[in-house]
Amino acid sequence: MKIKTMMFAALMLMPSLAAAEITVEDAWVRMPPPVADTAAGYLTLHNSGDTDVEVVAVESAAATKPEFHSMSMHDGMMHMMKMEKVVVPAHGELRFESGGNHLMLTGLTNPLNAGDHVMLTIKTADGASVMVHAEVRDVRMQEAGGDEGHGGGDEHGGHHGH
Repeated sequence: MKIKTMMFAALMLMPSLAAAEITVEDAWVRMPPPVADTAAGYLTLHNSGDTDVEVVAVESAAATKPEFHSMSMHDGMMHMMKMEKVVVPAHGELRFESGGNHLMLTGLTNPLNAGDHVMLTIKTADGASVMVHAEVRDVRMQEAGGDEGHGGGDEHGGHHGH
């Protein structure tokens, strides 16, 4: 009995090598124009575990249809599409940033104003959930001053029909 207790205690103290932990950094949402029903979000997902982690969903009360989108160039035109599979590599990160992969909040439930916070829940295939607050930012003034050439602001204006 004493050996079983000691073994159990030792196992409880050992770090789990297989357990992956997803953390989120730099989460924010671009303030949309007043009449828009979509907004783009940006964040970085970090995986501290030894195995890749598949993100299976993102949820938010701020939108009826939140989903991750990719951007790619085809025939000289930029195209946006839903990412069917989102994988955060072991000991790595996955960035969602302006001009690239991003979070699309479609069907906004309320207007989003600078300084508001949007609650996001990131769900993984193993059943884990990570909740994060994303601040709504008005970046129009930054972009007017030349924000690294991200195309004058609303790369998602007129984005409908997903």
